[in-house]
Amino acid sequence: MLWWTTVVFGHTGETEGPRYRRIAADIERAVDTRTVAPGRRLPAERTLAAALCVSRGTVVRAFEELVERGVVERIHGSGTFVRPRPTLSPCEASAVETGEPEVSDSIDVSRPVPVDASHLPRIDWHVDPAEYGSGVHRHGLTRLRSALAHHLTCYLNLPTRPDQVIVTTGVAASLDSLLRVFSAGRRPVVVGAPMWPELCAVVAEHSAARIGVPADAAGIDPMVLRRILRRTTVPVVVLDATESGPSGRRTAASRLPRLAAAVEDRAVVAVEDLSALALEAASDPTREPTAAVSNRVTAIGDLGRLFWAGLGIGWIRAADPVRPLLVALAESGRPAVAAQIQAARILESLDAQWFAARRDHLARRVSHLRECLAQVLPSWTVEPSTCGDGVWVRLPVVDSSTFVHVAARLGVRVCAGRECSIDGSFREYLWMSAAAETDVLELAVDRLGAAWSAYTLRLAASV
Repeated sequence: MLWWTTVVFGHTGETEGPRYRRIAADIERAVDTRTVAPGRRLPAERTLAAALCVSRGTVVRAFEELVERGVVERIHGSGTFVRPRPTLSPCEASAVETGEPEVSDSIDVSRPVPVDASHLPRIDWHVDPAEYGSGVHRHGLTRLRSALAHHLTCYLNLPTRPDQVIVTTGVAASLDSLLRVFSAGRRPVVVGAPMWPELCAVVAEHSAARIGVPADAAGIDPMVLRRILRRTTVPVVVLDATESGPSGRRTAASRLPRLAAAVEDRAVVAVEDLSALALEAASDPTREPTAAVSNRVTAIGDLGRLFWAGLGIGWIRAADPVRPLLVALAESGRPAVAAQIQAARILESLDAQWFAARRDHLARRVSHLRECLAQVLPSWTVEPSTCGDGVWVRLPVVDSSTFVHVAARLGVRVCAGRECSIDGSFREYLWMSAAAETDVLELAVDRLGAAWSAYTLRLAASV
């Protein structure tokens, strides 16, 4: 009853009118915000009346009003229960109450990739092996490297020749190869947080000394980076100027020359992830990456972020590809010839209009996701978007990881903020993609609401 009186009925003074209406309003508010889960039993009338210092008749009348509104239902001999919402199946309501993993059709919004390839232009997916012989080329197929060079030059404002491009199996493989070439195992790695979990895992594997660069409202601060580099011996710098943290936005264009100067003055090597830049550059054609300002910055990226994760195509754009890099890439393997040909065909069929339309489409999905979260989970704080395909959310808890596990059991997978950090920051955050269809996003948010209800009940029980 302590939880009911402090959490559910803590807003009674904010509602005007008779006491029974204020009690009914508090219960309905708790149901709407998923503080009280569908299927949960309300306290017995006499017990609740004693806890709230009102008569039993007042509580009875409040319950009757909630029955009329369809918020709760009375079951003779059992009690009064919150009615399940239409978007929650009986097994989901049971999972909320018991915490058992009963939801099997999981929705995955934890990855920054399109959910399928339906948004891509029509291409010929057929590949005839006879046309490509052995298909072995240490840099990647010439056709794909030419298409990538055109893509980087025209849509990322990074002038590139085909001989500067090396094809990989993904952005994680690109970073892995570069860190091996740069001997990161013997050098500290300075990271502009956040990074996606697979990249954090690569950095953790290659370096025992990892330093995060905090971001502010204008992104990565060149002065902070310069101070860190001044105190660090020959580090490797890994940056993402497009996604610079949940509480900020992309790094301001005015800061990029100063970031490049900090890297060049300390004679360090730097890697920049440009996987998401094409969508951002669609709204700002003058937007340049740091790699366009300094040849000491090696750019990497992943076509799965834009097109489809099933392609398995990443790339490295180096000012001058060196033999050790090619050897490292040979050890990590090459993409299949069919995947390289299909990626080249996709790149060749795109234009600036496609990127602009894709960004607008994702912006509408992000806006819809924000509205759903604000309606279902008003206690969560949705931060300003740092990219065009998802949202960062700050939870009113110290660490979101436990809640992420509860949400997974109830059928929705989101990314815990601490998984995107190498220094333990962003612990109270989670990230979720907005790339799915609107009805899928609505169901995902509804399940998050149910998971939050179950999670807060557990917190209350542990106090």
